Amino acid sequence: MKNVKIVIGANFGDEGKGLMTDYFTSGPNDIVVLSNGGAQRGHTVTKTNGIRHVFHHFGSGTFNGAATYFPREFILNPMVFRQEYEELSRLGYYPVSYGGIGSMVTTPWDMMANQIIESHRGTGKHGSCGMGIFETIQRERAGIKSTEYDRILSYYNKRFTDLEICLSSDDKDLFYSEGIRDHYKEDCLFMRRHICGLTDGSLNAFKTIVFENGQGLMLDQNNTAYFPHLTPSNTGVKNPKAIIDRIKWNEPLDIEVCYVTRTYLTRHGAGYLPRECKKEDINPDMIDETNVPNPHQDSLRYGMLDLHELYERCMNDLAEWKVKKSFAVTHNNEFSLGELDILSSGNGWNDRSLDDFLTTTTYLSEDCFGVSPDNCKDIFYLWVREWASDIKIGEN
Repeated sequence: MKNVKIVIGANFGDEGKGLMTDYFTSGPNDIVVLSNGGAQRGHTVTKTNGIRHVFHHFGSGTFNGAATYFPREFILNPMVFRQEYEELSRLGYYPVSYGGIGSMVTTPWDMMANQIIESHRGTGKHGSCGMGIFETIQRERAGIKSTEYDRILSYYNKRFTDLEICLSSDDKDLFYSEGIRDHYKEDCLFMRRHICGLTDGSLNAFKTIVFENGQGLMLDQNNTAYFPHLTPSNTGVKNPKAIIDRIKWNEPLDIEVCYVTRTYLTRHGAGYLPRECKKEDINPDMIDETNVPNPHQDSLRYGMLDLHELYERCMNDLAEWKVKKSFAVTHNNEFSLGELDILSSGNGWNDRSLDDFLTTTTYLSEDCFGVSPDNCKDIFYLWVREWASDIKIGEN
């Protein structure tokens, strides 16, 4: 039986999906499927030997020898692919990757246009990360491929005109630079040389398959309550389930969906954030090395977590799919949920406070996690039984 894990962010992203993907993988018989979005993801893993990396274009199981698979639902980015591959190789890791057949491809012009358009929105910024994801999708839908350089430039000329954007001289020089085109061609060739173009069925060759989603449920493109400050992809189980359903498997699957959350909410960029508060209200001493301020999304924002809403959106995401479900709760060392009432037994949880779990739960240890103790001592992993109103500690 194949072991299938689906790792999903329960909130606005930055929950700890990379850590759980690292936890679920152990070697070359495992593969990580990047099942939505593109290289705008930033999943951090720090190992016990001090090696730290923020994964964008490769699966967060890379340090354990797990391969990466790019289904058609993932948007390739040749520039980020090459940069990250070279970064990992300098650390002594040479990631193996498959797929990419039918995937959209981000160009440097998509990224530049994204950043230019976002900057011209002023106070009406959408909170884009500047990686060109939305622009890639729009260009591809217009029928313009990533290799049609002249058509791409004409497309964006019209787009800037329609938006009444006049490029600065510096932006013009960069946008129409021959050097950008030449560098992009080199990056595309590099990426093609390092991806084995296999189809979805190749996943049959692996024993453990981890679907590593990017972003979080509250950023899903269909979450109209938060429009337009969303990501243009499906952030829940929809994509992993679609990929699983279109494969003819050679043995049964043992599927578990793991929803990851911090003990509090975070959000990048603009848009509504429920129960927003100051960082000092969470923990004035905590430091986030990954989510540093940037000109596109400004500083990370914070909010209080509502456990009833958390459970409801995760169960709504699963709908009627009868698979195992679990929660990974991170950052307990930064903020305790002890004062909040955990969900009632009618929703599948024991009728008691979360502190009851914290005092009886064994944290994922360095031995079982394989990551830095500073990153794992704050995480506990709960398995929700389908047939009982109870939570059991996850067994791995």
